[in-house]
Parts: sequence; C-alpha cells; structure tokens
Amino acid sequence: DKLMPGVSISVLTFNFCKPLFENNPHLEKIYGLSEKPDKGELSQLASQLSRENFDLILNLHARNLSSKLARKVKARWRINRSYFIREKFSDVMVGSDHALDKSSIERDLDCLRVIGLNPIEKSPELFITDDETQRARQYLSGLGVDSSKKLIVIHPAVTQPYRHWGLDRFIMLSRQLSEDYGHQVMGIFSSQEQSVANSFKEQVKEALVYAGPIRPSMALINEADLMIDNDSGPAHISAALKIPTLVLVGPDYQNTYRDKSIYKENNYVFFRDVPCRDLFFSRCLTPKNCEKLICLEHPVDEVVKKSLELLRI
Repeated sequence: DKLMPGVSISVLTFNFCKPLFENNPHLEKIYGLSEKPDKGELSQLASQLSRENFDLILNLHARNLSSKLARKVKARWRINRSYFIREKFSDVMVGSDHALDKSSIERDLDCLRVIGLNPIEKSPELFITDDETQRARQYLSGLGVDSSKKLIVIHPAVTQPYRHWGLDRFIMLSRQLSEDYGHQVMGIFSSQEQSVANSFKEQVKEALVYAGPIRPSMALINEADLMIDNDSGPAHISAALKIPTLVLVGPDYQNTYRDKSIYKENNYVFFRDVPCRDLFFSRCLTPKNCEKLICLEHPVDEVVKKSLELLRI
C-alpha cells in the first residue's frame, strides 16, 4: 500500500498460516484454506472471493492447487509467479531471466516489478499486540525466567526429517549454553510437536518448554535474545521480529528462503555446499534421502561459538 496508497489488500493462505497475518494493519481481509481441501471447499471459497471483485490476483504459490483456484475466481487481472510457464489463466509472464538462487522474497516482488512497481523495502514484518506481549512476559515470569540473563529460544523439531539438525545435537547445544555459559534456554514447539517437547524436557532438565498455538509462540520469540532453529517457520518469525537468529540449513540452498540482505548482521545461516542436490535445491539426488545427511553436519561447538557471538552483538 506504500506503492499504491488507498489500495485494498487481502490474503489467502492455508489455515495453519492465518495467525501470522493477524493484526497486520495493511490487510483488509484474511482468508483461510485447508491444507488438503476438497472440491466443495474450493468451490465455496471461489464463490466467496469472486464476490469481492478483485482487480488483481497475485498467485505467489504458482502451484496446481493455487492455479486451479485462481482461475475460478473472478478478477480483472491475474499474475502467476511462475518464471517458466504462463498458462492461459494468467495475464502476465514474470520472465525467466533470473538467478537460480534468487530468494523467495525477490521472486514474489518480481510479480510487482512486471507491472511497473518498484518495491524498495522488503524486510518481512509481523505484528504483536501489547496484550500478547504482556501475556508472554507473565508466562515467562511464571516459569521463573531471570530478566537479567540471556534467553535463548530454540525449535528442535521439524516436519521434514531431511531438514533436521538432530534432537541429540540440540540437546548438547542446550546443555552447553545453559550449564557452561549460564544462559536460559527455552524450547518452542507447536501443539503437534508435544512428544518432541516432552523428550527434550526429559533430557534437558534445566530447559523451559512451551508447546502450543502460533500467536503465543510469536510473542515468546519476541522476548528472546536469540533464536536457534532448523530450516523451518520459527526462524522466519524471529527474523521478521528482528530477533537475532541462527539457522541450521539442510539440503536447501542457504538463500532460497532467506534473502542475503535480510539474514545478515544479527543473523547467521549454517549451511554446507554439497553436490548431492538437484538444480533447484529442493531434494537430494540420491535415490532416497541420505542417512548421514552430510549437509547438516554442523558441529555443535561451532554452533555454540556462533550463538555466543550473536548474543554479544
């Protein structure tokens, strides 16, 4: 809305992502979609969106599901983020002249550039309310958190195993940061990761643990001095909240989802440039995922060292 004052912007995302967009002052409406919607849900949603008479649809997923839905929604113009294909239901070809390692944010912004807009600010934003901040601080106080000590939030879980640095390594890291350096460590988990949270707490007795919905997790992350995560959602949340962030990346290229100009200074991405990934850095080239996951062999001592450096910034 900075480039086009007065424009009304709405967002459609999966239901599990909707909380990330809440309290955003730049959005008019937020629509949700099941992760695996049936035809009835898609038809109902298409009718609902068509009634809004959108002037422009930006299909940033550019996948089969979003493309099929976008073509059913009445709108004046449609842009599909695909660099290589312009199917008959989109009106603008983004273009294929781009670096293979261009970040996801830059690819999204290309959809605006092709229609003559020139976005300058691209840092992600999230909006925490004062009430959420107050509840997070009360929760931490109830757990006995000492405000005079550094609080390190970690997320030692992931939905895709090939992105996982390993729970054992996270346990070793947490013990060193708490026992050897006197920092407070808190594990953040989704409700679906409760079993991992229990295992982590059993093995790191001094650690604090929260397992629950996204919005409270966001508020707790916002109180941290450092966030340490696998290549997953909480790391994006902390970066958007301007919390120093350390990311342990697996087979994806270091900047695919992390723009170089954003993940710098107070942020650090551990990655190993290995030859066993496909050209789009989306999967392993071996017949099945490598059991050793050599791309995730980031030594605990090096992660501890970098964590301490980020805490001193």
